[in-house]
Amino acid sequence: MREVRFNPGDVIIQEDSFGDSAYILKQGMVEVRKKTTSGEIVLATIEAEDIFGELGLVEDKPRSATIVAKTAIVADEIARADFIGLLEDKQSFIIPILRAFFERLRQTNNLVVQLEDKIANSDFAVQPGAMPTVKFKGTTREAQKLINDKEVNIKKFPFKIGRKSSHTFDEIFVDNDLYIEDEIPYNVSKNHLSINFQGNQYYILDRGSSIGTIVNDINIGGKINNYKVVLKKGENSLIIGSETSPYQFIITV
Repeated sequence: MREVRFNPGDVIIQEDSFGDSAYILKQGMVEVRKKTTSGEIVLATIEAEDIFGELGLVEDKPRSATIVAKTAIVADEIARADFIGLLEDKQSFIIPILRAFFERLRQTNNLVVQLEDKIANSDFAVQPGAMPTVKFKGTTREAQKLINDKEVNIKKFPFKIGRKSSHTFDEIFVDNDLYIEDEIPYNVSKNHLSINFQGNQYYILDRGSSIGTIVNDINIGGKINNYKVVLKKGENSLIIGSETSPYQFIITV
């Protein structure tokens, strides 16, 4: 790997371009942007110790999104040849799995874009240039214990929530900011939901959970073909899983 640096506003990866490198972010923050029929949207904000551009390590397709430095950036760049070298004799087993996994991520990104194109305007908009923040607190004892009886200020979006797994192998396929130690029968899936901020709107996105999510008495995910609810100004109720789930929260915008 080699260390690289970028200034605020620099385009590190351009959507639809070709490249074979990934980046491990050491300092700073980047935005993941994607083109839609109504303009460019921000899919995510990535902070230090996260990775971006990983698709370039395993496939020869155009880049699926644009990565722009939001602050001054210091990152480690790793090229595909070096990555393959690290895998050595296990590459024939690992690479097909990674290709399938990243293809699912690509399809998920495309689904989010389609949802963004259809979403109606909310009754709340963040002023341009303002730092997006929501407050997050538990309303049941189990939920309160999960976040140490505190009200959490969420500033990183998407903020991903899912079930903690006891299997080390699952760590490859699970990426959450808040892990819930659920028990059988599970209410929480491994990649359950995310709290997102995009286009001056806050919303909950069910990430394909098996039981679903309830936001302001609206069911999304699970067996329902609706995965997104825009949050309103003020307090919003969130239940992760069924109506009887012990993981219930209030999200304040």
